[in-house]
Amino acid sequence: MIRLAIRGFVAGQKQFEDLLVLNDDSKLESTIEHLANNHAEALTAHALHMIEIEFLDEPNPLARFFRFGSDPRMMRRPMMIDLTKEGI
Repeated sequence: MIRLAIRGFVAGQKQFEDLLVLNDDSKLESTIEHLANNHAEALTAHALHMIEIEFLDEPNPLARFFRFGSDPRMMRRPMMIDLTKEGI
């Protein structure tokens, strides 16, 4: 099982957050690619954007986050999330 949070930011402001639980590891790559493509289309109209994929069960903060986009301001600063939220 893999738990993910996918967030989109425009000019440093969070636009969306999707929380996912993948029970089939073999579908991880295609699921992330599909979601990233959908969200990237929503953000490309903005000059400063970033997509963040957080692997919620990864204890190493250096491996926990994958970030890409045109706004590097927040790409080096880990963001805390509340793991007690329903559905996670």
